[in-house]
Amino acid sequence: MINTKKLITWMMVLLLTLQIVSALGIRPAKTTLMAEEGLDYSDVFWVVNNDARGFSVKIYVEGEMGQYVKLETDKLDFRSDDGAKAINFEIELPKNVPPGVSTANIVIEENIGGSNNNVVSSKVVMKHKIIIQGEYPEKYITAKLNFHDKEDHIEFVSEVENLGQKNIDNVITTFYVNDKLHDQHKIESEQTSLNAKENKLLTQKMEKDLFELGEFEVSAITTYDDQIIETVKKMIVGKPDIDIAYFDQYFMANEINKYTMDLLNNWNKKIENVFVQVLVSKDNQKVDEFRTKSVEIEGKMIKRLQDYFNAKDDDQGKYKFDLIVNFWNINNNVEQKEFTFEGELLSKN
Repeated sequence: MINTKKLITWMMVLLLTLQIVSALGIRPAKTTLMAEEGLDYSDVFWVVNNDARGFSVKIYVEGEMGQYVKLETDKLDFRSDDGAKAINFEIELPKNVPPGVSTANIVIEENIGGSNNNVVSSKVVMKHKIIIQGEYPEKYITAKLNFHDKEDHIEFVSEVENLGQKNIDNVITTFYVNDKLHDQHKIESEQTSLNAKENKLLTQKMEKDLFELGEFEVSAITTYDDQIIETVKKMIVGKPDIDIAYFDQYFMANEINKYTMDLLNNWNKKIENVFVQVLVSKDNQKVDEFRTKSVEIEGKMIKRLQDYFNAKDDDQGKYKFDLIVNFWNINNNVEQKEFTFEGELLSKN
């Protein structure tokens, strides 16, 4: 049942937050800098009091280039008659700015209310983004690594783009990967040229049978005009899978029986939080239901579970055991796999 008091409280928090966000603004929302224009900058943006109220904010910097941003102040106090206040900042870039886009954020943070449980409170955070475009050298390539799982093979794809100022005469990508036997494979794409601002796909393929279900680390080394760039990415083949390799099928009627169950992990990495729901039925009528404890199973290994099945109220005869294996997939969602075993409860006589 929904707690009405909590629901109303959270609705109030949400409404208050929406009102505060609309009442507090940043103008402009971002600053874009070109590194080739110089290493020292000064600029300003404005925190706007749209709702004509009193409040205070603290100001700080975060992000990969945050260490190069200096603030004039680390807090602002607003009265209800203050329309907007300026935040002045300076940027002193290093001599070697990384090529491409790097960022920093100037964070404006307001605290509303207190720590009292009876007070509805909300924290509003807004950011002024600083985008720094580093200059590309004469020859500069970026590379992205991807895979395509085909019916009988896996295609390796190196997407290369020339962001430099000059054409590249020779570009080639070499892929390195270990197969299911841990043997390393080295395969090369075709060699090609790459004009300035041009994008190409360099590909190679391997037979799918060389791999098993699991995760494999792939390294792609792209060489261009005596320069090298390496990209490493995890390749996923199939999805996690658990089999029941063994389950006791014969028990004694009217007794508490010990059972054994073997779970086989077909994935090449550890799978956690594996458990089995067991449904026992006779003549299409459910007579019992229980579940195993949760376990983790190392890659390509068998985990043996042993526990007790209470058949003190069950007579001899044919029974059906439906086993539902629960385990987590690579997306952290629960997968289920069902198995059915025909069993029998035996009499002592």
